[in-house]
Amino acid sequence: MKKVAFLISLFFSISSYAQLPETSIYLLDVLRAQDGFHFSTPRCIAGPGGYNNQPWFTPDEKYMLYIHSVDSINTEIYRYDVEKKKSRRLTHTPEAEYSPRYSPNEDRITCVRVEKDRIAQRMGVYHLNGRKPGVILPGLQKLGYYEWLNGNEFLSFELPEPFSLVKHNLANHRSDTLCQAIGRTFAYVRTKNRILYIDKTDSAHWVMRTIAPENLRTSRKGYKVENPFFTEIFPGEEDFCVLRDGSLLMAHEGILYIKRNPFRHPEEKWKELLDLKTYGMAKCYRLAISPDNRQLAIVVYSGTKP
Repeated sequence: MKKVAFLISLFFSISSYAQLPETSIYLLDVLRAQDGFHFSTPRCIAGPGGYNNQPWFTPDEKYMLYIHSVDSINTEIYRYDVEKKKSRRLTHTPEAEYSPRYSPNEDRITCVRVEKDRIAQRMGVYHLNGRKPGVILPGLQKLGYYEWLNGNEFLSFELPEPFSLVKHNLANHRSDTLCQAIGRTFAYVRTKNRILYIDKTDSAHWVMRTIAPENLRTSRKGYKVENPFFTEIFPGEEDFCVLRDGSLLMAHEGILYIKRNPFRHPEEKWKELLDLKTYGMAKCYRLAISPDNRQLAIVVYSGTKP
């Protein structure tokens, strides 16, 4: 069952593709008990060395898709088998792939594909074995991130600045801009039927908001209401993931934090969950949680934060 769909992905400006950062992916087993959360010792499943990023767990929890750099500018899609603890390369293309995940009907892999000209960024689609490439909405050429809402609609982070959150409808070929000045991570929380995003309108004070239902329903161009405030976030952080019960996870300065179900308890505060510095993971930022909430992937970087 699809429980929480979230987007943990990475966008680089074109000028930075030649200098991919050094990142690694760590995996932790998660046990939720009456006395709280328990975590296994993190194990590195992609890296060190090269660019390893954008982990995403398949709905059946058997695999995790991610991106690995095969040279200084090209990235390919890999699949990690959670049970066998082995990775397999899926794509072999001249284009660079980012943000892999399954299509809504789970019979294809979709991704952000940077074309050979290193300018156009489209939504690519492949068979589950990484073959037979295609493109969804060829006219969409400034895609940074995306999240499927259903088999007919998806959200996209689009260039140029101020980066926009756009809803696309494939059936009627319609695109509606929902808001601007957004962060790279946003989430469609299926269990709550809510869309969460990072609002960067105030560059000195980022916050998390939800999309107002009126902004999703209206067909009148230019008619917008203010999207409701959802929660405060840590300074300079824009990566988060959502648990099945609606709780939020964020990492800040080497600490993993939780805010317990702010959908039901908006007064809840962020609480420390795990000190990652004890494992040498002080520089961490991106997170991905498996649908059953038993596996947590964390991306660690070296040098300056990407």
